[in-house]
Amino acid sequence: MHLWHYELSSVMGPLRAAFDGRGRLHELALGGLDPRKTSPLPPKEQREAKRFLDLQLEAYLAGRLRTFTVPLDPQGTFVELRVWDALLAIPYGQVTPPDELAGHLRLDPGAVAAACAANPIAVLIPAHRVPREGDGPMAVALRELEAGQGWRR
Repeated sequence: MHLWHYELSSVMGPLRAAFDGRGRLHELALGGLDPRKTSPLPPKEQREAKRFLDLQLEAYLAGRLRTFTVPLDPQGTFVELRVWDALLAIPYGQVTPPDELAGHLRLDPGAVAAACAANPIAVLIPAHRVPREGDGPMAVALRELEAGQGWRR
């Protein structure tokens, strides 16, 4: 499968995104683009998918968007996919303790924590809504944003 890679600028800092040939997002992560993953000029559909992601991230970080509609296609194990689906069901501005999510999914809490850490699509698959020990400043800032405190890094 061929992926088109982009570097995005945001108030969170540089992000890297990867879309497949159907315009579905496979990766969104903090950090700049690895130059080894550059691609030739992508088709119009992928450029439009990237622009749609830019617009939705901008609206979310400004507090005007609560639900993303960017098509997602994360790649992971069966357990990771179950956890990521459950994360998508946690409403904007709410948090679910890891033990509670693990109980709901009938999984070991360690498996939930590992799936949250392996989340390939940051922000859009909201692992930040499952507070875990050792959460970085980005997860805290996203929870504060969703609590109505605005974006602060």
